[in-house]
Amino acid sequence: MKTPDPQDRALVVVLPERICAQIDVWRRAHDPNYGIMPPHITVAYPPFVPADQWPAMRLVVRQCLSQFPPFQILLRGLGTFEADQCVLWLRVEDGGCLLRIRAGLMHCLPDRVPPLPFAYVPHVTLGVFKSLSKLKEAELAMRDQMKPRRFTVRRLTYLSPEEHGVWSVCSHVPLGIRDER
Repeated sequence: MKTPDPQDRALVVVLPERICAQIDVWRRAHDPNYGIMPPHITVAYPPFVPADQWPAMRLVVRQCLSQFPPFQILLRGLGTFEADQCVLWLRVEDGGCLLRIRAGLMHCLPDRVPPLPFAYVPHVTLGVFKSLSKLKEAELAMRDQMKPRRFTVRRLTYLSPEEHGVWSVCSHVPLGIRDER
């Protein structure tokens, strides 16, 4: 995992605390970002919007997100990325809501949410492994222990790393709330 740059920012779905206990058991053991970032689903990747531009850009993001109502996410099943790193993650079932939100943000903020060089796959990282065999071993161990978890997404969260690299919540942006002017 890359060390956060002080200029990095991200827009994410932070998982509710009530569903994080089992996820954090695995993250504590296998995710180098445990203790640095809360369990989350990234929507807009760093660097996203710099802190000094966020107050003005938050209004644009809020307007963009106003067209998307709150939605349900079901975390169920495991997936892997086996390219540069061996990553084990929880699958996100949301009926395509996060893909549509990301596409909306790309349209509203093309300079801040550019197309990715790979397919956007909403997920919750559980661990990063040094080898494919360690990844497969962990996947087998986790498969039977990870129970499906459902929650409602009502907002996205703007995160920023502090001086020691720990990411903190700076702001929330609600879904589906239109400005009445």
